Amino acid sequence: MQPRGVVHALATACVAVLLIGMVRGQTSGGHFVREVPWSGNGVWLKADTHTHTRFSDGARTVDEVLNRATVYGCDAVAVTDHTDLNLQAATREYFDAIEKARARRPNMIVFAGVEWNIPPGNGQEHVTVLVAPELEKQLTTFKQLFDDSNRSSRDRKSAAEGLRWLAANATSTDGIAPVAVYEHPSRRAERSIDNVADMKAWRAVNDIVIGFAGAPGHQGTTPIGTYAHKEVPIDRWDPVAARIGDAWDTVLRDGVDVWAAYAPSDFHSANLADQADYWPGQFSETWVYAPERSSAGVLRALHAGSFFADHGRIVREAELHVTAPGLSRPAGAGEVISVPKTTEVTVDLSIKVPAEAWRPGRNHIDLVEIIAIDQAGASVIAQGRPGEAGPAITKTVPVPDGGIVFRARGFSILETRTRLAFYTNPVRVVVNQ
Repeated sequence: MQPRGVVHALATACVAVLLIGMVRGQTSGGHFVREVPWSGNGVWLKADTHTHTRFSDGARTVDEVLNRATVYGCDAVAVTDHTDLNLQAATREYFDAIEKARARRPNMIVFAGVEWNIPPGNGQEHVTVLVAPELEKQLTTFKQLFDDSNRSSRDRKSAAEGLRWLAANATSTDGIAPVAVYEHPSRRAERSIDNVADMKAWRAVNDIVIGFAGAPGHQGTTPIGTYAHKEVPIDRWDPVAARIGDAWDTVLRDGVDVWAAYAPSDFHSANLADQADYWPGQFSETWVYAPERSSAGVLRALHAGSFFADHGRIVREAELHVTAPGLSRPAGAGEVISVPKTTEVTVDLSIKVPAEAWRPGRNHIDLVEIIAIDQAGASVIAQGRPGEAGPAITKTVPVPDGGIVFRARGFSILETRTRLAFYTNPVRVVVNQ
């Protein structure tokens, strides 16, 4: 059982669902262990939670970034400038500029977040941090205490201390906890699988780090994502997510539910030689299924795993479902269900394919896959062209005694043989004891 550490808005609902199931005697059939309370009643919001401005190493102002994000259909954008102590993220001027930009855009959800140099990387490992808007100025103290870039050994603090501080000082009164994401996890890694240790260590503290940036930003650069060390993106996605059985699947196999269906722009600049990034929402998309159109709604959805991501604007409303006898409805991304031994479950993926996408011409999805992770490992258990009617793909699977986790992905295969991909977050199935 994974440690929780932070009690956010989902916890009460999850406990209530489990207790109701026990009272009704549902342990003999399928029931929810962790549920997304707004399933079937939410709203889809296009988000980019990792962008930069002139307050650190970006080339554009806050207004310029948000103006272009509006053009490309973003409902929510986070400005997340670097927390190096010599830069201006989390300063009074930073918050003032973002607050004025927010006031000018009442229809856009705007976060003033940061990109944290997480210890002990001395500025080499980055984690974006988002908090409820009323608590954003707490990030000034957080930066001063916990940023790890160019710290002396005497002043260095641990990642665990920083995560505990965020839980204690940046959780809202209505229980909305901070959200943190491990950005471009394999950019400097010797092996992408080595990211497992970091993720498990952070999650042993609390659940503020919700997962990996499965797709790094800087998709318009050469090399893609600025991955110039030993690991390189696979179909533009980080190997932690794109390589079956790598870090994401390993953490899921070991019982820790983290998310990686996340594709930010990491926007820094545009129209500069060899340093061009796509604008927020122009190429990379993260679609959150939130309980409401608000900052709290976005944070709750990110914590819950209620989101998917794609490159090239190729897909809409990508939803992975697991159906089991006894469930009141199919389970979706981020949820956990429990079933009796010898149960078979049905896994299906539904998608909407817009006629137009990032590239000129007819948009298309050419291949969809269902991935399963159990104690024996991870593998693609179903693949093919998406169905023309009904679900894109369906598979019935017997649940092993040790349980199973499902996630899904799909590809638009271009004439150059380049593959643009989308990924869903997982659904976990455990076996009644």
